[in-house]
Amino acid sequence: MTASPGTGKSHVAKAVAYQATLQGFDVRYVEADTEFARFALASPPEQAALLRAYVEPDLLVLDDLFLARRIGDAAAELLQTVVHQRYKHRRSIVVTSNRVVQDWGKYLGDATMATTILDRLMHRAAMLEFEGKSYRLKEAAARIALSTPTDA
Repeated sequence: MTASPGTGKSHVAKAVAYQATLQGFDVRYVEADTEFARFALASPPEQAALLRAYVEPDLLVLDDLFLARRIGDAAAELLQTVVHQRYKHRRSIVVTSNRVVQDWGKYLGDATMATTILDRLMHRAAMLEFEGKSYRLKEAAARIALSTPTDA
């Protein structure tokens, strides 16, 4: 799922995850930047455990990929490994991002790696591109309008 910020990608991804849990599937939801940082700081045994935790669930939701724009080499390799392992084991993954897939090579720092990741993600996937204005900005504008005194 790709789109501008605030258009509902994370909301829809969480709804999909919730429905999957109701149907008995094992689901893991992670925010990409947070998990990449966590993995980078982990010891080798902790990294192995984290990798299993990303690969084993029936559904992995990887939210806000490339939120911080370019990710480091270690994070890029982790992403490639997770996507490859999940693809190999035929496990589902939902990815949300504010970045169009055509630019993923820039954010990974490696066009070939981006192609490899996208090849596996898109093979059996439905690509959803959300359009519209940010719900958060609409809500903020409505709150401001309500709190602004009007002339009588």
